[in-house]
Amino acid sequence: MRVDGQQYRTVWVDEDDESGRTIKVIDQRHLPHKFVVETITTHEEMATAISEMHVRGAGCIGACAAAGMWLAAVKAPRSPSEDFDAFMKEAAQTLKATRPTAVNLEHALNECKTAMRRCQEYDWEAKMLVGV
Repeated sequence: MRVDGQQYRTVWVDEDDESGRTIKVIDQRHLPHKFVVETITTHEEMATAISEMHVRGAGCIGACAAAGMWLAAVKAPRSPSEDFDAFMKEAAQTLKATRPTAVNLEHALNECKTAMRRCQEYDWEAKMLVGV
């Protein structure tokens, strides 16, 4: 979408945020009369954006679900005493509950879960030791 000569995607990472932990979306509830960009920093905020139809369309909803999982991963606990997997499972359930019948949303969440599982199975330390 081009607005005032500037090209926009529907969902994007805010490059101006130095932490790299902010997603921007075009709030479609205001279109076509106003152009409103919403800032999202947590998977809970993304769940709200999906459920309240700030974002619309199957592809956009899927992209937002994946972005929500990324935001959850950034926020997830890292210490051994806390449970990263449980946190991510809850985040996926929260996002899925926004539109239980949305195929693209479920597909995006499943792809994120598969990617996380592959990362857990990959022996990063061994690969770093041999320089691969």
